[in-house]
Amino acid sequence: MSATVPFPLPTPEIHVWVAYLTARCNFACDYCIQKPQMVPGQRRKPWGRYQELTGRQWVDALNAFPVRPVHPLILTGGEPSLHKDFAFIASRLEGYELDMTSNLTFDIDAVAAEMRAHGKQFATSFHTYHPKFMAPEKWLEQAERLRDSGLVKAPVFSMVNLQRFPHFRDDEHDQNLKKLVELADRRGLVYQFNEFRGTHMGEAFNRDHKYRIECTSAWVNIDPEGSIFNCQYHLTERKNAFGKITDIAHCRPLPAMGEFFGCTDFGYCDPCHENSGHGAFRDKEGNVFRRTSNDARVYLKWMQPAAIRDVSRRYFAQGDLAEAEHALLAAIGKEREAGAESGETWADLGVTLYESGKKKQALAALLHAVEAGITRTETVASALVVARELGLQDHAKTTILRYVPAQNLARIEQALAAVRPEEPAVP
Repeated sequence: MSATVPFPLPTPEIHVWVAYLTARCNFACDYCIQKPQMVPGQRRKPWGRYQELTGRQWVDALNAFPVRPVHPLILTGGEPSLHKDFAFIASRLEGYELDMTSNLTFDIDAVAAEMRAHGKQFATSFHTYHPKFMAPEKWLEQAERLRDSGLVKAPVFSMVNLQRFPHFRDDEHDQNLKKLVELADRRGLVYQFNEFRGTHMGEAFNRDHKYRIECTSAWVNIDPEGSIFNCQYHLTERKNAFGKITDIAHCRPLPAMGEFFGCTDFGYCDPCHENSGHGAFRDKEGNVFRRTSNDARVYLKWMQPAAIRDVSRRYFAQGDLAEAEHALLAAIGKEREAGAESGETWADLGVTLYESGKKKQALAALLHAVEAGITRTETVASALVVARELGLQDHAKTTILRYVPAQNLARIEQALAAVRPEEPAVP
Protein backbone atom coordinates (compact mmCIF):
# COMPACT_ATOMS: atom_id res chain seq x y z
CA MET A 1 0.00 0.00 0.00
CA SER A 2 1.40 3.39 -0.99
CA ALA A 3 2.47 5.61 1.92
CA THR A 4 0.40 8.43 0.38
CA VAL A 5 -2.81 6.41 0.63
CA PRO A 6 -4.46 6.72 4.08
CA PHE A 7 -5.00 3.47 5.91
CA PRO A 8 -8.75 2.75 5.50
CA LEU A 9 -9.48 1.36 8.99
CA PRO A 10 -10.07 3.85 11.82
CA THR A 11 -7.97 3.46 14.94
CA PRO A 12 -9.24 6.09 17.43
CA GLU A 13 -9.82 4.86 20.96
CA ILE A 14 -13.52 4.19 20.56
CA HIS A 15 -13.32 1.85 17.58
CA VAL A 16 -13.47 -1.89 18.22
CA TRP A 17 -12.04 -4.36 15.71
CA VAL A 18 -13.74 -7.76 15.56
CA ALA A 19 -12.56 -10.74 13.50
CA TYR A 20 -15.38 -13.25 12.92
CA LEU A 21 -13.27 -16.29 12.20
CA THR A 22 -16.35 -18.39 11.48
CA ALA A 23 -20.14 -18.08 11.48
CA ARG A 24 -20.46 -21.62 12.84
CA CYS A 25 -21.36 -22.47 16.43
CA ASN A 26 -21.80 -25.75 18.29
CA PHE A 27 -24.55 -24.19 20.43
CA ALA A 28 -27.94 -22.88 19.26
CA CYS A 29 -29.31 -20.45 21.87
CA ASP A 30 -32.58 -18.75 20.97
CA TYR A 31 -31.34 -15.52 22.62
CA CYS A 32 -28.06 -15.48 20.68
CA ILE A 33 -27.13 -11.94 19.65
CA GLN A 34 -25.54 -13.19 16.44
CA LYS A 35 -28.67 -14.31 14.65
CA PRO A 36 -31.10 -12.43 12.42
CA GLN A 37 -33.95 -12.67 14.94
CA MET A 38 -34.29 -13.31 18.66
CA VAL A 39 -37.46 -15.37 18.85
CA PRO A 40 -38.18 -17.33 22.04
CA GLY A 41 -37.98 -21.05 21.30
CA GLN A 42 -36.37 -20.55 17.88
CA ARG A 43 -32.82 -21.84 17.96
CA ARG A 44 -29.94 -19.95 16.46
CA LYS A 45 -28.90 -20.79 12.93
CA PRO A 46 -25.63 -19.71 11.27
CA TRP A 47 -26.19 -16.44 9.44
CA GLY A 48 -24.55 -17.78 6.31
CA ARG A 49 -22.05 -20.14 4.73
CA TYR A 50 -18.56 -18.88 4.01
CA GLN A 51 -15.42 -19.90 2.24
CA GLU A 52 -13.47 -19.19 5.41
CA LEU A 53 -10.03 -17.61 5.22
CA THR A 54 -7.29 -20.01 6.22
CA GLY A 55 -5.18 -19.32 9.25
CA ARG A 56 -2.31 -18.27 7.03
CA GLN A 57 -4.54 -15.79 5.16
CA TRP A 58 -5.77 -14.22 8.41
CA VAL A 59 -2.25 -13.91 9.78
CA ASP A 60 -0.63 -12.60 6.61
CA ALA A 61 -3.35 -10.01 6.06
CA LEU A 62 -3.57 -8.68 9.61
CA ASN A 63 0.18 -8.67 10.16
CA ALA A 64 0.61 -6.58 7.02
CA PHE A 65 -1.46 -3.72 8.45
CA PRO A 66 0.70 -0.62 9.16
CA VAL A 67 -1.30 0.26 12.31
CA ARG A 68 -2.98 -1.56 15.19
CA PRO A 69 -6.23 -0.82 17.03
CA VAL A 70 -6.10 0.75 20.48
CA HIS A 71 -8.47 -1.86 21.91
CA PRO A 72 -7.66 -5.58 21.73
CA LEU A 73 -8.59 -7.27 18.48
CA ILE A 74 -11.53 -9.57 19.30
CA LEU A 75 -11.43 -13.08 17.85
CA THR A 76 -15.00 -14.33 17.75
CA GLY A 77 -17.62 -16.14 15.69
CA GLY A 78 -19.90 -18.08 15.87
CA GLU A 79 -17.55 -20.05 18.05
CA PRO A 80 -14.05 -18.98 16.95
CA SER A 81 -12.36 -22.16 18.19
CA LEU A 82 -14.28 -24.12 15.53
CA HIS A 83 -11.93 -22.61 12.96
CA LYS A 84 -9.42 -25.34 12.24
CA ASP A 85 -6.54 -22.84 12.50
CA PHE A 86 -7.73 -20.99 15.60
CA ALA A 87 -4.58 -21.63 17.66
CA PHE A 88 -2.37 -20.83 14.67
CA ILE A 89 -4.08 -17.47 14.13
CA ALA A 90 -4.00 -16.45 17.80
CA SER A 91 -0.36 -17.43 18.29
CA ARG A 92 1.06 -15.79 15.17
CA LEU A 93 -0.56 -12.36 15.04
CA GLU A 94 2.08 -9.71 15.72
CA GLY A 95 1.62 -6.42 17.51
CA TYR A 96 -1.98 -7.02 18.53
CA GLU A 97 -3.46 -7.31 21.96
CA LEU A 98 -6.02 -10.07 21.63
CA ASP A 99 -9.43 -10.71 23.12
CA MET A 100 -11.43 -13.89 22.63
CA THR A 101 -15.12 -14.69 23.05
CA SER A 102 -15.79 -18.39 23.42
CA ASN A 103 -18.23 -20.87 24.91
CA LEU A 104 -15.35 -22.80 26.54
CA THR A 105 -15.74 -26.00 24.56
CA PHE A 106 -12.25 -25.89 23.03
CA ASP A 107 -9.10 -27.76 24.08
CA ILE A 108 -7.67 -25.19 26.48
CA ASP A 109 -4.41 -27.05 27.14
CA ALA A 110 -3.64 -27.42 23.43
CA VAL A 111 -4.31 -23.75 22.64
CA ALA A 112 -2.34 -22.61 25.71
CA ALA A 113 0.63 -24.76 24.67
CA GLU A 114 0.59 -23.27 21.16
CA MET A 115 0.40 -19.72 22.51
CA ARG A 116 3.25 -20.34 25.00
CA ALA A 117 5.40 -21.83 22.26
CA HIS A 118 5.22 -18.50 20.42
CA GLY A 119 5.40 -16.25 23.47
CA LYS A 120 1.80 -15.12 23.14
CA GLN A 121 -1.09 -14.59 25.52
CA PHE A 122 -4.62 -13.22 25.26
CA ALA A 123 -5.00 -9.92 27.10
CA THR A 124 -8.65 -10.58 27.89
CA SER A 125 -11.30 -13.14 27.09
CA PHE A 126 -15.03 -13.40 27.59
CA HIS A 127 -16.87 -16.65 28.31
CA THR A 128 -20.58 -16.96 28.94
CA TYR A 129 -22.24 -20.01 30.43
CA HIS A 130 -25.01 -21.46 28.24
CA PRO A 131 -27.20 -23.55 30.57
CA LYS A 132 -28.99 -25.49 27.82
CA PHE A 133 -25.85 -26.71 26.10
CA MET A 134 -23.25 -27.48 28.74
CA ALA A 135 -23.45 -29.14 32.15
CA PRO A 136 -22.49 -26.76 34.97
CA GLU A 137 -19.78 -29.11 36.24
CA LYS A 138 -18.13 -29.27 32.81
CA TRP A 139 -18.26 -25.51 32.29
CA LEU A 140 -16.79 -24.84 35.72
CA GLU A 141 -14.02 -27.34 35.07
CA GLN A 142 -13.19 -25.57 31.81
CA ALA A 143 -13.38 -22.13 33.43
CA GLU A 144 -10.95 -23.12 36.17
CA ARG A 145 -8.61 -24.72 33.65
CA LEU A 146 -8.61 -21.54 31.56
CA ARG A 147 -8.11 -19.34 34.62
CA ASP A 148 -5.11 -21.37 35.74
CA SER A 149 -3.59 -22.04 32.31
CA GLY A 150 -1.92 -18.67 31.77
CA LEU A 151 -3.58 -18.50 28.36
CA VAL A 152 -5.40 -15.27 29.27
CA LYS A 153 -4.24 -12.40 31.50
CA ALA A 154 -7.74 -11.40 32.57
CA PRO A 155 -10.49 -13.87 31.64
CA VAL A 156 -14.10 -12.90 32.34
CA PHE A 157 -16.69 -15.55 33.17
CA SER A 158 -20.32 -14.64 33.00
CA MET A 159 -23.97 -15.57 32.70
CA VAL A 160 -26.63 -13.68 30.74
CA ASN A 161 -29.12 -12.10 33.14
CA LEU A 162 -32.49 -13.31 31.85
CA GLN A 163 -34.37 -12.49 35.06
CA ARG A 164 -36.55 -9.97 33.20
CA PHE A 165 -36.76 -12.24 30.16
CA PRO A 166 -38.22 -15.61 31.23
CA HIS A 167 -39.33 -15.97 27.60
CA PHE A 168 -35.88 -17.44 26.95
CA ARG A 169 -35.75 -19.72 30.01
CA ASP A 170 -37.11 -23.12 30.99
CA ASP A 171 -36.66 -25.45 33.98
CA GLU A 172 -33.46 -26.95 32.60
CA HIS A 173 -31.97 -23.48 32.13
CA ASP A 174 -32.89 -22.34 35.64
CA GLN A 175 -31.75 -25.53 37.35
CA ASN A 176 -28.38 -25.60 35.57
CA LEU A 177 -27.79 -21.91 36.20
CA LYS A 178 -28.60 -22.28 39.89
CA LYS A 179 -26.24 -25.22 40.20
CA LEU A 180 -23.48 -23.40 38.34
CA VAL A 181 -23.73 -20.42 40.71
CA GLU A 182 -23.64 -22.68 43.76
CA LEU A 183 -20.60 -24.57 42.47
CA ALA A 184 -18.76 -21.41 41.40
CA ASP A 185 -19.34 -19.75 44.77
CA ARG A 186 -18.18 -22.85 46.61
CA ARG A 187 -15.03 -23.16 44.50
CA GLY A 188 -14.17 -19.47 44.37
CA LEU A 189 -14.64 -18.74 40.67
CA VAL A 190 -15.31 -15.05 40.11
CA TYR A 191 -18.15 -14.44 37.65
CA GLN A 192 -20.62 -11.74 36.68
CA PHE A 193 -24.14 -11.43 35.30
CA ASN A 194 -24.35 -9.47 32.06
CA GLU A 195 -27.24 -7.36 30.91
CA PHE A 196 -29.36 -8.94 28.19
CA ARG A 197 -29.51 -6.49 25.29
CA GLY A 198 -32.24 -7.93 23.20
CA THR A 199 -34.70 -5.29 22.10
CA HIS A 200 -34.73 -2.34 19.76
CA MET A 201 -36.68 0.86 20.42
CA GLY A 202 -39.15 -1.08 22.56
CA GLU A 203 -39.58 -3.82 19.99
CA ALA A 204 -38.03 -7.23 19.44
CA PHE A 205 -35.15 -7.55 16.99
CA ASN A 206 -37.46 -9.15 14.46
CA ARG A 207 -36.23 -7.29 11.40
CA ASP A 208 -39.75 -6.57 10.22
CA HIS A 209 -39.13 -2.90 9.41
CA LYS A 210 -36.28 -0.42 9.13
CA TYR A 211 -35.92 3.26 8.61
CA ARG A 212 -33.42 6.04 7.92
CA ILE A 213 -31.20 7.48 10.60
CA GLU A 214 -27.73 8.91 10.92
CA CYS A 215 -25.16 6.60 12.52
CA THR A 216 -21.62 6.80 13.89
CA SER A 217 -20.73 3.12 14.05
CA ALA A 218 -17.62 2.39 16.07
CA TRP A 219 -17.13 -1.16 14.85
CA VAL A 220 -14.71 -2.64 12.34
CA ASN A 221 -16.20 -6.07 11.61
CA ILE A 222 -14.34 -8.59 9.47
CA ASP A 223 -16.36 -11.58 8.24
CA PRO A 224 -15.03 -15.14 7.78
CA GLU A 225 -14.04 -14.37 4.19
CA GLY A 226 -12.16 -11.19 5.15
CA SER A 227 -14.76 -8.62 4.03
CA ILE A 228 -14.93 -5.46 6.17
CA PHE A 229 -18.16 -3.89 7.49
CA ASN A 230 -18.96 -1.22 10.04
CA CYS A 231 -22.07 -2.91 11.46
CA GLN A 232 -22.98 -6.51 12.12
CA TYR A 233 -26.23 -6.39 10.16
CA HIS A 234 -24.30 -5.49 7.04
CA LEU A 235 -21.81 -8.23 7.89
CA THR A 236 -24.47 -10.93 8.17
CA GLU A 237 -26.23 -9.70 5.03
CA ARG A 238 -22.93 -9.15 3.13
CA LYS A 239 -24.09 -5.64 2.34
CA ASN A 240 -22.07 -2.42 1.97
CA ALA A 241 -18.64 -4.01 2.40
CA PHE A 242 -15.68 -1.61 2.39
CA GLY A 243 -13.32 -4.16 0.88
CA LYS A 244 -11.27 -7.13 2.06
CA ILE A 245 -8.40 -7.41 4.50
CA THR A 246 -6.56 -9.48 1.89
CA ASP A 247 -6.62 -6.44 -0.44
CA ILE A 248 -6.49 -3.58 2.03
CA ALA A 249 -4.99 -1.15 -0.48
CA HIS A 250 -8.26 -1.10 -2.40
CA CYS A 251 -10.61 -0.69 0.60
CA ARG A 252 -12.81 2.34 0.97
CA PRO A 253 -12.09 4.26 4.19
CA LEU A 254 -14.49 3.59 7.07
CA PRO A 255 -16.08 6.67 8.69
CA ALA A 256 -14.17 8.24 11.55
CA MET A 257 -15.71 8.36 15.00
CA GLY A 258 -18.08 11.31 15.34
CA GLU A 259 -18.62 11.41 11.59
CA PHE A 260 -22.36 10.88 11.06
CA PHE A 261 -23.39 9.05 7.92
CA GLY A 262 -26.82 8.19 6.58
CA CYS A 263 -28.15 4.65 6.99
CA THR A 264 -31.51 3.26 5.87
CA ASP A 265 -31.19 0.00 7.83
CA PHE A 266 -31.74 1.22 11.39
CA GLY A 267 -33.94 -1.32 13.15
CA TYR A 268 -32.02 -4.25 11.71
CA CYS A 269 -28.99 -3.51 13.88
CA ASP A 270 -27.34 -6.18 15.97
CA PRO A 271 -28.70 -5.74 19.52
CA CYS A 272 -25.40 -6.04 21.36
CA HIS A 273 -23.59 -3.63 19.08
CA GLU A 274 -26.44 -1.14 18.94
CA ASN A 275 -26.89 -1.13 22.71
CA SER A 276 -23.22 -1.24 23.63
CA GLY A 277 -22.69 2.49 24.00
CA HIS A 278 -20.04 2.46 21.26
CA GLY A 279 -21.07 4.92 18.62
CA ALA A 280 -24.23 7.00 18.48
CA PHE A 281 -27.35 7.70 16.41
CA ARG A 282 -29.06 10.90 15.31
CA ASP A 283 -32.74 10.97 14.41
CA LYS A 284 -34.51 13.23 11.92
CA GLU A 285 -35.16 15.81 14.65
CA GLY A 286 -31.43 16.02 15.32
CA ASN A 287 -31.55 14.17 18.66
CA VAL A 288 -28.41 12.17 19.39
CA PHE A 289 -28.80 8.99 21.44
CA ARG A 290 -27.10 5.69 22.16
CA ARG A 291 -28.97 3.11 24.20
CA THR A 292 -32.37 1.98 22.94
CA SER A 293 -35.40 0.85 24.91
CA ASN A 294 -35.22 -2.62 26.45
CA ASP A 295 -38.85 -3.70 26.85
CA ALA A 296 -39.22 -7.39 27.68
CA ARG A 297 -42.91 -7.50 26.76
CA VAL A 298 -42.29 -7.33 23.04
CA TYR A 299 -41.25 -10.99 22.89
CA LEU A 300 -44.75 -12.15 23.80
CA LYS A 301 -45.99 -11.42 20.29
CA TRP A 302 -43.73 -14.17 18.95
CA MET A 303 -44.94 -16.82 21.39
CA GLN A 304 -47.83 -19.27 21.51
CA PRO A 305 -50.28 -19.01 24.45
CA ALA A 306 -48.97 -22.13 26.23
CA ALA A 307 -45.42 -20.76 26.12
CA ILE A 308 -46.66 -17.38 27.34
CA ARG A 309 -48.32 -19.12 30.31
CA ASP A 310 -44.94 -20.64 31.15
CA VAL A 311 -43.42 -17.16 31.03
CA SER A 312 -46.14 -15.83 33.35
CA ARG A 313 -45.49 -18.62 35.84
CA ARG A 314 -41.82 -17.75 35.92
CA TYR A 315 -42.67 -14.11 36.50
CA PHE A 316 -45.06 -15.19 39.26
CA ALA A 317 -42.42 -17.39 40.91
CA GLN A 318 -39.96 -14.51 41.02
CA GLY A 319 -42.58 -12.14 42.43
CA ASP A 320 -43.05 -9.98 39.32
CA LEU A 321 -46.84 -10.00 39.42
CA ALA A 322 -47.40 -7.09 37.03
CA GLU A 323 -45.45 -8.84 34.26
CA ALA A 324 -47.18 -12.15 35.04
CA GLU A 325 -50.58 -10.47 34.66
CA HIS A 326 -49.56 -8.74 31.42
CA ALA A 327 -48.32 -12.04 29.97
CA LEU A 328 -51.55 -13.86 30.83
CA LEU A 329 -53.66 -11.11 29.28
CA ALA A 330 -51.50 -11.35 26.16
CA ALA A 331 -52.07 -15.13 26.07
CA ILE A 332 -55.83 -14.65 26.45
CA GLY A 333 -55.81 -12.16 23.59
CA LYS A 334 -54.01 -14.62 21.34
CA GLU A 335 -56.36 -17.44 22.35
CA ARG A 336 -59.39 -15.32 21.50
CA GLU A 337 -57.94 -14.44 18.11
CA ALA A 338 -57.50 -18.16 17.43
CA GLY A 339 -60.97 -18.99 18.76
CA ALA A 340 -59.49 -21.38 21.32
CA GLU A 341 -59.78 -19.70 24.69
CA SER A 342 -58.25 -21.75 27.53
CA GLY A 343 -59.65 -21.96 31.03
CA GLU A 344 -56.12 -22.73 32.28
CA THR A 345 -55.03 -19.23 31.37
CA TRP A 346 -57.99 -17.72 33.22
CA ALA A 347 -57.23 -19.85 36.27
CA ASP A 348 -53.63 -18.63 36.31
CA LEU A 349 -54.84 -15.07 35.86
CA GLY A 350 -57.20 -15.43 38.81
CA VAL A 351 -54.40 -16.53 41.13
CA THR A 352 -52.10 -13.77 39.88
CA LEU A 353 -54.74 -11.08 40.34
CA TYR A 354 -55.49 -12.31 43.85
CA GLU A 355 -51.80 -12.13 44.82
CA SER A 356 -51.76 -8.60 43.38
CA GLY A 357 -54.62 -7.58 45.67
CA LYS A 358 -57.17 -7.36 42.87
CA LYS A 359 -59.72 -9.63 44.49
CA LYS A 360 -62.83 -8.73 42.46
CA GLN A 361 -60.99 -9.25 39.18
CA ALA A 362 -59.49 -12.45 40.60
CA LEU A 363 -62.92 -13.87 41.41
CA ALA A 364 -64.21 -13.00 37.94
CA ALA A 365 -61.20 -14.73 36.33
CA LEU A 366 -61.55 -17.85 38.50
CA LEU A 367 -65.26 -18.15 37.78
CA HIS A 368 -64.53 -17.70 34.07
CA ALA A 369 -62.03 -20.57 34.36
CA VAL A 370 -64.74 -22.77 35.92
CA GLU A 371 -67.15 -21.80 33.12
CA ALA A 372 -64.44 -22.80 30.63
CA GLY A 373 -64.24 -26.29 32.14
CA ILE A 374 -61.52 -25.98 34.79
CA THR A 375 -63.41 -27.63 37.65
CA ARG A 376 -60.52 -29.21 39.54
CA THR A 377 -60.61 -28.86 43.30
CA GLU A 378 -57.93 -26.17 43.65
CA THR A 379 -59.58 -23.82 41.15
CA VAL A 380 -63.05 -24.19 42.65
CA ALA A 381 -61.61 -23.83 46.16
CA SER A 382 -59.72 -20.69 45.16
CA ALA A 383 -62.91 -19.14 43.79
CA LEU A 384 -64.77 -19.97 47.02
CA VAL A 385 -62.03 -18.48 49.21
CA VAL A 386 -61.94 -15.23 47.25
CA ALA A 387 -65.74 -15.05 47.19
CA ARG A 388 -65.88 -15.48 50.95
CA GLU A 389 -63.38 -12.65 51.45
CA LEU A 390 -65.56 -10.43 49.26
CA GLY A 391 -68.87 -11.52 50.77
CA LEU A 392 -69.96 -12.94 47.42
CA GLN A 393 -70.33 -16.62 48.37
CA ASP A 394 -73.88 -17.00 47.04
CA HIS A 395 -72.98 -15.47 43.68
CA ALA A 396 -69.93 -17.72 43.33
CA LYS A 397 -71.78 -20.90 44.35
CA THR A 398 -74.61 -20.17 41.91
CA THR A 399 -72.07 -19.96 39.07
CA ILE A 400 -70.04 -22.97 40.18
CA LEU A 401 -73.12 -25.23 40.58
CA ARG A 402 -73.82 -24.88 36.86
CA TYR A 403 -70.58 -26.78 36.17
CA VAL A 404 -69.80 -28.75 39.36
CA PRO A 405 -72.08 -31.39 40.93
CA ALA A 406 -73.58 -30.27 44.25
CA GLN A 407 -71.97 -33.15 46.17
CA ASN A 408 -68.52 -32.22 44.83
CA LEU A 409 -69.02 -28.60 45.79
CA ALA A 410 -70.17 -29.62 49.27
CA ARG A 411 -67.07 -31.77 49.71
CA ILE A 412 -64.80 -28.86 48.72
CA GLU A 413 -66.63 -26.54 51.12
CA GLN A 414 -66.22 -29.04 53.95
CA ALA A 415 -62.50 -29.31 53.27
CA LEU A 416 -62.17 -25.52 53.29
CA ALA A 417 -64.12 -25.26 56.53
CA ALA A 418 -61.70 -27.68 58.16
CA VAL A 419 -58.69 -25.68 57.01
CA ARG A 420 -60.11 -22.16 57.10
CA PRO A 421 -63.18 -22.00 59.40
CA GLU A 422 -65.52 -19.06 59.00
CA GLU A 423 -64.59 -16.09 61.12
CA PRO A 424 -67.26 -15.21 63.72
CA ALA A 425 -69.62 -12.46 62.71
CA VAL A 426 -68.93 -9.04 64.19
CA PRO A 427 -71.70 -8.21 66.69
